[in-house]
This record gives sequence, C-alpha cells and structure tokens, in this order.
Amino acid sequence: MNAPRAPLAVHTGSRARWATVCVLAAAGALACAAPESAATVTVYAGSDVADASLAAEITTADAPAPGSDTVGVGPTTLLPPGEPIEAVNNGSYFARARDVIQTAQKKLRIVQFEVTQGDGPQLLLAATIKAHQRGVDVRVLLDEEVPYNADALAQLKAAGVNAKYDSPKLRTHAKIVASEQGFVLGSTNWSSPSMTKNNETNVLVRDEAAIAQLHAWIDKLWSDSSKNQSIGSGKSVVAPLYADGGYAAVLGPLVDAAKTRVWLCTYGMNLDPSSASSPVTQMANKLAAAKKRGVQVRVALDQSGDWAEVGNDINAASASHLLKMGLEVHSDPTSVVTHAKFVLVDDTLILGSNNWGYGGMQLYHEIGCKTAHANTVSTLSTYFDKLWAASTPFAP
Repeated sequence: MNAPRAPLAVHTGSRARWATVCVLAAAGALACAAPESAATVTVYAGSDVADASLAAEITTADAPAPGSDTVGVGPTTLLPPGEPIEAVNNGSYFARARDVIQTAQKKLRIVQFEVTQGDGPQLLLAATIKAHQRGVDVRVLLDEEVPYNADALAQLKAAGVNAKYDSPKLRTHAKIVASEQGFVLGSTNWSSPSMTKNNETNVLVRDEAAIAQLHAWIDKLWSDSSKNQSIGSGKSVVAPLYADGGYAAVLGPLVDAAKTRVWLCTYGMNLDPSSASSPVTQMANKLAAAKKRGVQVRVALDQSGDWAEVGNDINAASASHLLKMGLEVHSDPTSVVTHAKFVLVDDTLILGSNNWGYGGMQLYHEIGCKTAHANTVSTLSTYFDKLWAASTPFAP
C-alpha cells in the first residue's frame, strides 16, 4: 500500500501553537509539517533577513500597496520588476508572496499544504480576499488532511473566494502563489515559523513561458487532484518546471553528469538501501557514484529537536547509510528548522517542495524548477555555504 498518513498535530494552547511530528507512510514516505509557535528574534543559519526585520515588515504589511485597491481589468499594476528568476529565501518570502497577490489583475492561483494562524499567513489570506474583491479570478487549493486548514478555508469561502480542499486520495505538498505576472514556489508553508524562523528556499519567477507552464498544470490539478498530474514540457529556458513524480527524472541525469559538485539540502530523507527499486535509494547510489568520480558531494539534513523526534531518527538513519557510502553529511543546529529543499549540481539548481522520500519523489503533488540562471545559482551557493558552516558532521 502506498497511501500516506496525515501528520499528527497536537494543540497545545489557546494561541494555536501546534507540535507536529513526522509520520511514515506504509511505503516509507516521509511527510513533515513545521510547528506553529510564537515568533522569536533570531538570526538563523543561512539567513539574509533577521526575524526582527520581518516582524517590522509584517506589522505594516496591511498598509495599502500597489494593486491592493485596483480593479481586475488591466493589468494596471505590475509585479515589481526584476530578473526572470530570483532566490526568495527565509524571511524574504512574505514580501514576495504578497507582491504576487497584491499585483494580480487577471488571475491568482494559490496551492498550499498548510495555512495556519499567525500574522504572516493571516495577512496573506487577507490580501487574497482583497484580490477577489477587486475582481481577480482567484482559486485556492488546500491539502485536505491538515486539520488547521479548516479555518483558512472557512475564511476564504465566507468571503466568496473560490477555495476548496484537494482530494483525500493524495497529499498536496506543493507551495505555490501564482498570478498572470509571476509566481513564487519552493519550501515555505503558510505558517509563522516558515515565514519567520525556518531555513526555507523559494524562487520568484517572472518568465512568461514558465508562468504559462505552471498555470496549465494548476488547472489540471484543480480539475482532478485525486491522481498525479503530469506537467507539460513548456518552453521556458529560464526555469523549466517539474511536478508529480518528475523530480528524479530531472535530477538524476544531472547527478550522473556532475563534474565538480552535488550539494543537497533537504528537510527529510528516508533512505532504505535494502529497497533497490526505491527512487531515494537510486538517487543515493547516484550520489555515491559521483563521489567516486571525484565530485564533491555534500548532504545537509535537518535535525530540529524534540518536536520532530521521528523525523530526526529517520534523517539520522539515512545519514548513517550515506556515511557508509563514503558521503559527507552534516546536520543543522537543533535550534533551527531547516525546511529548505534544493540541490546544486555544478552550475544548475533544482529547487522545489520535494523531500527525499517515496512521497516527495513519486507520490505526492509536488512542484519545482530547474535553472542555470547565474545570480540565482550564486545566491543558493552562498546560502548553502552558510548552512554548511553552521552545521556539524553526523557521527558514524
């Protein structure tokens, strides 16, 4: 059986603080959600933005902004100009997601695994409702199994927004905010920890061909989320997308051809070497083969403390297997959740919502992109360097 189980969430207080643990599917899939907690002021590994800065940003986030009071006939307001793709890491996510929402003039599509209480998520919900009120065609798809999505769904429906749950047959783990002008995708959930505390990696894409490719896939997902939906080939040379079981097919050939480096950062890895057919085992074997060719292979895994005890054990077991294969594996400090998911292979970046488990690689609704855009690759290279410097080697 390959059916995933829902994350277990325990309500621990009146402020909707959640402790969430990782649960294994029968097939060995790793499924994790970040906990909701009160914001703290820290500067975290890999960060370019301090929590204090984001806190100040959020307090003024509901002030009028470009597009917030315009009608959906245009576009009369444009997404702030920039490169066709750019990195959106850690605390910079909130402002970029809000930009996409508030400047949407024709259509707005949001696909989220979880939406919780907290200033950041609630302000993005409010901006989504405003987009609907000014005449934008808005659709919001939320994962059915996450219990605290019910509040967000109720808010959206009460405001008349076209919002619904996905099919209970298949987890929707993708994290997307997309308008006709651009989109943000990556690892960030709509939760306060994701927006203010975690190590998270995303991209903002303005490339027209990638925008068209993404919207076509979202339309298919909206129509039927009960099964994997293939993504069209698309015409983007900046950020071609993969989805729903396409991760290994994109990453595998890159690793096979790697000449200088393969740097992997993933929140969860569930590696079982006894399962030769597992896509995770096959990808791990590719890493080991690259190392034998002289490629620098580095793997950074999360190790976040008691709230993710099950996930910690899974990552630790996977790290042990990788160490036996001769690979270099580090863990982040237990004080920070490294929820980021990206791989750098030579001068190419693969970034999205996929963890290294059966679910992330083959089963769930996932989305990501490949890019060789120099500035984006450079930014993520620096980000990985910071993570690696702040991490410690796994002991055998």
